[in-house]
Amino acid sequence: MVTAWNQEAENIFGWSALEAMGRPLEELIVPASMAEMHRAGLSRYRASGATPMLDQRLEIPARRKDGSTLTVEVRIKALDIDGQAVFSAFLHDITERKEAEIRREHEVRQDALTGLLNRRALTEVLPRAMARADRSGKYLGLLFLDLDGFKAVNDRFGHEAGDQVLCRVAAAIKNCIRETDCAVRFAGDEFAVVLEGLMSGYPDALRVAEKILDAISGPQHFHGQSVELGASIGVVVHASGEERLPAALLREADHWMYRAKHAGKGCVLSPYLK
Repeated sequence: MVTAWNQEAENIFGWSALEAMGRPLEELIVPASMAEMHRAGLSRYRASGATPMLDQRLEIPARRKDGSTLTVEVRIKALDIDGQAVFSAFLHDITERKEAEIRREHEVRQDALTGLLNRRALTEVLPRAMARADRSGKYLGLLFLDLDGFKAVNDRFGHEAGDQVLCRVAAAIKNCIRETDCAVRFAGDEFAVVLEGLMSGYPDALRVAEKILDAISGPQHFHGQSVELGASIGVVVHASGEERLPAALLREADHWMYRAKHAGKGCVLSPYLK
């Protein structure tokens, strides 16, 4: 039960001291999703006199009077006054700080030009996707592609035109895959695509690769002139139970991309087609 409620608590949570005094804390600031956990924690403290929530800085969700949520940093102390357990909680709103951290993490994992995930993000996404494939028994496809003709765009029309092409290619790739798949700008004019939940392995992955190749290939027009653009794509598939590290899968996809480039460019190659 609340026995003291200062001005800062009024400002943060929207409850006046008159409204808060004498009411259970659970009714005021504990989110509904955490109510049972809150009650269980109090019960354990009454029974044992110990709880991991005390005397440390914690970041926890809370609820305002209007039902909106926030994140607070809190330090809780317990006192025994005449046999009565009394808690004092010093806290402040860190919602803006947490949101800024999320934005920074998103920016670190995102390619600033195209909006796709970047190389760093792929090192996180690929192992998780392979683990899901192992659990589900379905196939995972990895496409690695390098643009053909991109250097000519930069050389003839400048890097601004090159940036436009990269953004167009990124949009084309996203339009060719499902929301459950993942498109990555790996580096420069290299892209990777992670395809999850494939039922037939290579046939499914190759079908998507050909779709992407068709979407990318064709003339790029700038100032009344055009440059032919295409792509060389390497495709590999991971099957459930295969003992292969993510880095090895990526190297293999990169290998088949170079095989495609040396085979004359503008094509898709994989172990399935060799």
